[in-house]
Amino acid sequence: MRTAQKAGWVSKLTALKGKQANALFWSPAGRFIVVAGLKGFNGQLEFYNVDELETMVTAEHFMTTDIEWDPTGRYVTTSVTSVHDVENGFNIWSFSGKHLYRIMKDHFFQFSWRARPPSFLTPEKEEEIANNLKKYSKKYEAEDQDESMLLSEQKQEKCRMLKEEWDMWVNEWKWMHEEEKLQREQHRDGETSDEEEEYEAKDIEVEEVIDVSEEILHFEYGQE
Repeated sequence: MRTAQKAGWVSKLTALKGKQANALFWSPAGRFIVVAGLKGFNGQLEFYNVDELETMVTAEHFMTTDIEWDPTGRYVTTSVTSVHDVENGFNIWSFSGKHLYRIMKDHFFQFSWRARPPSFLTPEKEEEIANNLKKYSKKYEAEDQDESMLLSEQKQEKCRMLKEEWDMWVNEWKWMHEEEKLQREQHRDGETSDEEEEYEAKDIEVEEVIDVSEEILHFEYGQE
């Protein structure tokens, strides 16, 4: 509705046809809109980028009754309140339609975002930042890259220390194994016990008499 040449000039951008929608929810920051099908459309959602004139994501939150953008325009909630007896709760989405969070809650009546506190910056400072956003972005991207490289170096150093600790443990285990091998050979008169192919496994059954007892039984004559 506003351009550098004509303030307040209104022009048609596009028309979205054939949509299962009966409600529109604009982001407070502009640019993005949720095209929603509530009530009879059972919670059909379309996250639309108006600047690019393209659909980012289509989704569904069955039986949705309410949709609320957060004050920053970064997140949006879809809720099912106690108007319905089932599916009560809410979902949180990103501005681009990525599903982030889901809470089911019986007897759920309302979801409200905390109001955004006023900015500490003056309108002039906000305008300056907006005009020089690319310069600030490059600065912070460089700082992020430096931080990422530092974290990467720390991670590599940690991996190196863990590798050295592992190698020390393996070498110690090998040394102990060789010591025990020599002891086993001594107990077996020089025969090694490490080469399993030199041995043959056999099942041997052994019968052993545990106890033998005799008992004399007395019978009277004529008794069967």
